[in-house]
Amino acid sequence: MRRLAAAGIAALLLAGCGFHLRGAREFALPASLSVLRVRMPSSGLKYPGLVLVVRHALEGRGVRIVDHRKAPTVVLGGETMNPVIVTLNSNGGASAYLLDYAVTFSLVGPRGRLLMAPRTVRVQREYSFNPENLLAMAREQSYLERRMRASAARQIVWALVSYKGPPAQKSPPAALAHHKSHAP
Repeated sequence: MRRLAAAGIAALLLAGCGFHLRGAREFALPASLSVLRVRMPSSGLKYPGLVLVVRHALEGRGVRIVDHRKAPTVVLGGETMNPVIVTLNSNGGASAYLLDYAVTFSLVGPRGRLLMAPRTVRVQREYSFNPENLLAMAREQSYLERRMRASAARQIVWALVSYKGPPAQKSPPAALAHHKSHAP
């Protein structure tokens, strides 16, 4: 009973000093991004794997995904998966790889205005390679690629959480604006 009372007092003291646990509201996307469209123009498919994963990650944050052009659009510029040999075995063959996965994305407004400049998110994973068990290695690589794609989608969502709105339009100096209003 004493421990429960002590925990309650500690919680009150922390709340009183301004400490609060981070809630879902702090990590929510801005209201202007509550409805989005997700596209990957470089793919010939309507919904390639990456688009589906990003859509799912956004829906998990409460975003409504639509297919009309009136919504801001997350444009996925492309993805690359590059295996890099990191370790060689005694025969000179690869025994470990580093998978380097990169995705480029941007945010475009309904009228084509760039709201968030293109950014690249990168995910890397290392895996061992055994040439005697090629089927298992192919399955492991496929599994890692799916996990890396999901991790990249979460990074894209986090980048969108930090979106503060479109860049401010530069207005003409007051003297110039005043001059234009009185021009013949």
